[in-house]
Amino acid sequence: MTELGDIFEPGSPHGRTYAVLVHHPRSSLADIAQYLGISVDLAADSLDLLCELHAAVRIESPDGDPVWDAHAPESLSEVEARRRQQEINQMHAAAARLSETFRSVRRSPRGSGAVVPVFERLEMLADFEEMQTGARDCVKLVERGPYLSDLDRERQLFQLKRARIAEGIRYQTLYQDTVYQDPERLRHALSTNASGAQARTLPEPPFKLIISDDERASLVLHADERRPDPMGLRITGSSTLDLLIKTFEVLWALAAPISVNPTAEALDERDRAILTLMGLGATDDTIARRLGMSRRTVVRRTARLLERLGASTRFQAGVQATRRGWL
Repeated sequence: MTELGDIFEPGSPHGRTYAVLVHHPRSSLADIAQYLGISVDLAADSLDLLCELHAAVRIESPDGDPVWDAHAPESLSEVEARRRQQEINQMHAAAARLSETFRSVRRSPRGSGAVVPVFERLEMLADFEEMQTGARDCVKLVERGPYLSDLDRERQLFQLKRARIAEGIRYQTLYQDTVYQDPERLRHALSTNASGAQARTLPEPPFKLIISDDERASLVLHADERRPDPMGLRITGSSTLDLLIKTFEVLWALAAPISVNPTAEALDERDRAILTLMGLGATDDTIARRLGMSRRTVVRRTARLLERLGASTRFQAGVQATRRGWL
């Protein structure tokens, strides 16, 4: 079926007829057939179709022999562009309706149960977005490269994250240490922290992950769409999900709070000595005695160190201090 857009194809039969009318306005049927090097009947058929498409117009001349002329190409191209845009809009609307069903079906426990492979990057990105949009209580994220999205999509996800934080959703985001070499991602992380989120860093998180309400997770296995194996896994209530939640908690405990300038947090000699003795298992009384300080001072400085390191135990404090090069 010939469409309006076909007349702008110079090699198509009707495109050639339209081009003749553009170059030779108000031509007779015989002249058009001659210009095209085809029979009068074929030229008449082509002209009839162009008139149906409103690309050409038949004009009755005073002598009784009709002539044909072309409608302005720019007006036709605008009509065709609007038609195609309408088709694209209809396609996107249909895709959006089907996408929700697509993800919903794959979230439901079928076949092997609660672990479903995901093969496409856009589907993985849709999962990361939908799991944040649908969260009712909390979102846990492990962010590391290689990233699945470009910077524009990253900015959209950042705006979504800020909006959800404003709605009371709790965020815990674990970044790879390379965030400190990425000014835009670091700025986003610090900005969401200021809005009430929590963020920490690790040198090498083992995977990219999102967990929504401790009920659903999406785990990225790799970022190369050329590989035939699944790009990620969609996981609902199961022992696998429980394992991922516990793994996140362990990684979170080992991670260091994100900092505006992590290299500027040098310790004085007394704090370094306290951390060293803590790492050896010394009690507050022993530390006070060894360093010639009051127990109250040791307790106060120890609490401040735990807070700076984002640690809840002395063991965690020792791990974080070593990671930061403080010991």
